[in-house]
Amino acid sequence: MKVLIVEDDPFISEDLKFEINTRFPTEISEIIGPASSYSEAVSLTYTSSPDLVLLDISLGEDKDAGIRLAHFINQQVCIPIIFLSGLPKQIGFDQAKFLCPFDFIHKPFNPDILAEKIELALIYQSQRKNSGHINTQSSNGTQSKLMVTTGFNEITAIPVNDLILLEADDKIIRAFTVSSKKSIDFISPGLKNFYQNNLFLLKNFYRLNRKHVFNLNMVHKIKNNHILLPKINNNMGNGVDSFFQLPIPKNGDSKKLLYARLGYKN
Repeated sequence: MKVLIVEDDPFISEDLKFEINTRFPTEISEIIGPASSYSEAVSLTYTSSPDLVLLDISLGEDKDAGIRLAHFINQQVCIPIIFLSGLPKQIGFDQAKFLCPFDFIHKPFNPDILAEKIELALIYQSQRKNSGHINTQSSNGTQSKLMVTTGFNEITAIPVNDLILLEADDKIIRAFTVSSKKSIDFISPGLKNFYQNNLFLLKNFYRLNRKHVFNLNMVHKIKNNHILLPKINNNMGNGVDSFFQLPIPKNGDSKKLLYARLGYKN
């Protein structure tokens, strides 16, 4: 198991590392970080694939960095988060609770309480792995598939690697693939819920907004603040009409998160 520490105070970081190394010498194989900024934490989340995040809320002058980072993690990966914060309750806990963290610890932390929370999180993550919820391939090594209900008594398998885009239209989700001339339409309680329930299969996908989730490996280019994805089988020529064009949110953090997932540093 790997633990990412996001903390800007070097003394607290050292205390955390000491407690982890002392109490979990075999359970935790690697301590990642500490990351002391939002951008560094985003980068380490993807390059190191932690199993647990210990997350401070305020990082230097960036007072809500941890809140934004937790929101990002919840959208893109599926790992438990334990907040550690010395902020007043109305600033710290009251913001963090809406992000569904695994737990929240007030600073200065009690080492015994910290160890208990970490142990519970590790057990939770281990059980998820053992049950197959984090695996992206079936046991026989065949390609992963999304199983969706496309009609009465009809279930359709969508190979994840063939999937280009999921587009929400009210309660209908349209799946565009490289192997189907028409979209595969199915009913879902919502794109966000569908995406989160299938994160273990959709780890290479990005939820751009309420309407679109797309395959990062299918991005053709970014042009005029739009993501261009190919319309493989729509026979619409080689111009811009042969691409889905998804507008990138103007929010600065949203663009940074997207670029981080694409591995682009601007």
